[in-house]
Amino acid sequence: MKTKNNSWFRNVIESLCAKLERSILKDKTLKCKVVYGPVHSRRLGLVLGVNNIKPGVCPYNCIYCHSGKTSCCSICTNSCLSPYELFVSVKNKIDEIKKMGKNIDYILFAGNGEPSIDSNLSKEIQLLREFDYKIAVFTNSALLWNENVQENLRYADYVSLKIDTVNEDTWLKMNRPHERLKYDLILNGIEQFSKKFRGTLTTETMLIKNFNDNENEMKQLGNFLNTIQRNASYFMTPIYPPAENYAVSPDEKTLKDLSEIIKANIPNSMMLCCPDKEEFFTTDDFENELLGLLELHPVNETAVKTFALANTKINKLNELIELKLIKQLEYNGKKYYALDESLQI
Repeated sequence: MKTKNNSWFRNVIESLCAKLERSILKDKTLKCKVVYGPVHSRRLGLVLGVNNIKPGVCPYNCIYCHSGKTSCCSICTNSCLSPYELFVSVKNKIDEIKKMGKNIDYILFAGNGEPSIDSNLSKEIQLLREFDYKIAVFTNSALLWNENVQENLRYADYVSLKIDTVNEDTWLKMNRPHERLKYDLILNGIEQFSKKFRGTLTTETMLIKNFNDNENEMKQLGNFLNTIQRNASYFMTPIYPPAENYAVSPDEKTLKDLSEIIKANIPNSMMLCCPDKEEFFTTDDFENELLGLLELHPVNETAVKTFALANTKINKLNELIELKLIKQLEYNGKKYYALDESLQI
């Protein structure tokens, strides 16, 4: 009798799970807002992106953010989906990618919010390990003073920490943090985490003209970076249109001078200022996947057109433009597609 009851209960659970999975997979909008790509990462190769936070929720409101201004500056837990719903969305996307003959190098938690603000992050990482891909998280480091956040991040294989400066005044101007955040505690949390983490740990620094693009800033930052246990440090400039139009890249001469200072003072450092090539890829659902990616950041116009022409999607692309669902804009001499502001939530 006990065996029959167990069998009945297991069948009920499996039936409910299958029903939930079908419900999730039918919602293309949900899939595209939570899972995007695959896209090429300059550090990780081909990645499947996971946006596990509601749009625009972040402890920072960085002047250079390519997702636009933060709609909800918060340090409280705020996730998109339950871990199982996220798992199903990723599973569906991976199945589609494999059918297209593609393969990915990483599953990457990075979107238009701060991934570490999700208290379910460690559970989500553990579930996604079933797909046998390495897991990466790109965090702005704002919550690393919190030991629970540090513990969640330790489940990842690769963690990138954003550190634009060690100068508190510069931090306030560039990152525009939540009023309750204290920078000395964040820097201390970064040091603590670097000693605990056993995976690949890197840092990233965004260089912005008239903010942190000077010798004093870079030497102070170098002194701090050399105290933490890291594999590499990356320095970059804005690629996509920023939240504030004054957040621009340093001029060419300044970048050259900074590059020499960085290399001399920070071992294992690398300048990632200009990507060699920008690519765009979707599975069968071109429209929803393009709109989903545009929720995160603008996309290079040439890359989208090249894909659309090669995959008979150019009419759909033109239709999206005519309907004013997406718009065209120019930044740094390059043209991009961006989501119309009225569609962003």
